[in-house]
Amino acid sequence: MSFRSQPGFKPALIKPTYDVANFGHDTTLPLNCLSGSTVTLTPSTATFVQVLEDSRVPIDEVDQFITDSDKMEMIHAGNDTDADFSWEWTPDMSAQAYQISLNFAAGMKVSAYTSGNFKISDIQIIIKQVGGGEGDFVYLNKIIDPGMTNLAATGEQVAIINFSTRVSAKVFDKPLTFQIKVNTDNATGTYQTGIIPLFCYFGAAVPKTWTTSSVLLHIHADLAHAFPIFRDQDNMNLLDTGIGL
Repeated sequence: MSFRSQPGFKPALIKPTYDVANFGHDTTLPLNCLSGSTVTLTPSTATFVQVLEDSRVPIDEVDQFITDSDKMEMIHAGNDTDADFSWEWTPDMSAQAYQISLNFAAGMKVSAYTSGNFKISDIQIIIKQVGGGEGDFVYLNKIIDPGMTNLAATGEQVAIINFSTRVSAKVFDKPLTFQIKVNTDNATGTYQTGIIPLFCYFGAAVPKTWTTSSVLLHIHADLAHAFPIFRDQDNMNLLDTGIGL
């Protein structure tokens, strides 16, 4: 005999709660799913610049490993073309994004030199939520001058970018796009610019720290993501929601 069939029996209902003490989840999105041309950079002969925040080195929780490799592969859009790459990520549930961080390396290689000065002049980062018919929402549109020196001969330079932005924005089931433009001052010769998916922090040919170019989002599950569970017919009689469904 089922307990539910006993007269006067009322089963204990489950009280759903939202854990406000939960630290949330860090989602890492590698910027390595690129198609295009590639060119090899040599860290030990390249010029490295790390963009600082008020003269301080920005740090974040990124995956790292150590190797003494002296080669990096740069993805570029073709000779004498400034890089402009976009990525798209579709969230798998409704969530609240508290912080978006970017940690990546952009590079430039002058493979043939005739005259003038080459360098990465600035890097533009655009983060948007695709709105469909409602229009896109721009979370960030930032231009960074990494302070690169001129290349007046064949050579290579690498700009390392690591910065965070507080957004406190709701991320729905609409895609987020991440666009990175590497703009240059160029002269007479042949150059390539692009993103380095796997990079190191300095050039000496010794064991050193490497990491991946990536976007990091600190997110918390939004209450709305549980609504389909609350409204499921099999669950409705088991939940004490305290709200009308």
